[in-house]
Amino acid sequence: MKITTQVAGWVRSFGVWRPIPVRPRQRASRSRRRTAAVAIAVGMVAVVVLQFGFGLVAECVFWLKDPGYADKELKLARQEAANLAAPSVVMLGTSRTGAGFQAGRVRDQLATALDGRAIVFNFGIPASGPVTHLVYLRRLLADGHKPDLLLVEVLPPTLSDQPAGPQTPAGPLEDRFLFGDRLRHEETEVVIGYGFPADAIRKKWRESVLLPWSALRFPLMGRVFPSAIPWHLRFDWSRSSDEFGWGAPIFPTVTPKEYAAGLSRASGEYRDILCDLHPDGGGARALADLLALCREHKIPVRLVLMPEAVGFRAMYSPVVLERLHRFLGGLCTEYQCDLIDAREWLPDTAFTDGHHLLKSGSEALSDRLLQETILPFFRARGGRAR
Repeated sequence: MKITTQVAGWVRSFGVWRPIPVRPRQRASRSRRRTAAVAIAVGMVAVVVLQFGFGLVAECVFWLKDPGYADKELKLARQEAANLAAPSVVMLGTSRTGAGFQAGRVRDQLATALDGRAIVFNFGIPASGPVTHLVYLRRLLADGHKPDLLLVEVLPPTLSDQPAGPQTPAGPLEDRFLFGDRLRHEETEVVIGYGFPADAIRKKWRESVLLPWSALRFPLMGRVFPSAIPWHLRFDWSRSSDEFGWGAPIFPTVTPKEYAAGLSRASGEYRDILCDLHPDGGGARALADLLALCREHKIPVRLVLMPEAVGFRAMYSPVVLERLHRFLGGLCTEYQCDLIDAREWLPDTAFTDGHHLLKSGSEALSDRLLQETILPFFRARGGRAR
């Protein structure tokens, strides 16, 4: 009986669940694991939200995505707000324009010559060209900026597509400097249409939206802690320009040795392009489309070939110069605009490196553009903007 009773008890015990006592130390361990899991989950959600939120903000505003444009657009808006309905002049261009067109100096003289008010602004951006200028003009028009006169710098090397290199595909010269992380989604397809590498442009754009804390880290650091990164990664060139967009040259003067070194660097950068330039690449098509956009919006345009020193002009062959002027003359005829050829306006002493101007050179250029181009335009319109 005793053995039978014990066996029966064992059988019954296997069919009944009895909770195993949990010690206090085990409870604390499980609690810590749950807390850690929750913290990890919350952190992952926060990272996703911050990435997505930052990417969405960057896609909607250019303050971080393209600081060069955003800073100048803000300064232009301030000038327009302070001088409502005043005659307005904007110049699009490269670093040549950025350091060469003293918009404030021109504004003061133009205002005196007209009704006491005027808006003149320098929208020169380093490492740009016709494709960038077209993108920027579209942005400016979308933001409500419509100048009465638009000056557009023509940098000849940007009109010709470049052959493929060891690490670069064939395409416009600008695709070495304008990347998808500076563009909105609809703008990526625009630049791809002018020969920019589609995969690289779209990849950079996706990274700026999906991984903005990494893709836009240099513009962000340039905003909050610029001294922590090298100057060429800060994207703050437009921030340091004056209220009219002009960026003063770094050096007030250069020695003959410094000038020769600068011209040598410029020659290394442009000689091979200029010796056999064919103005029929994506940049040339973008310039034509920019003029078509101006015609659509009834914006008068003047194309400007910026001053160049004798040594720089020597890089152009006679055949290239003939091609260049034939192309630009055809554009001016088709779109009813004028070409201002300022290549020989200034002596070599006005330059830092054969194509970027010293302050004295920028003053001389600005004064001559005012007297020969800007003032005649407004006087022909009776001194009124509209």
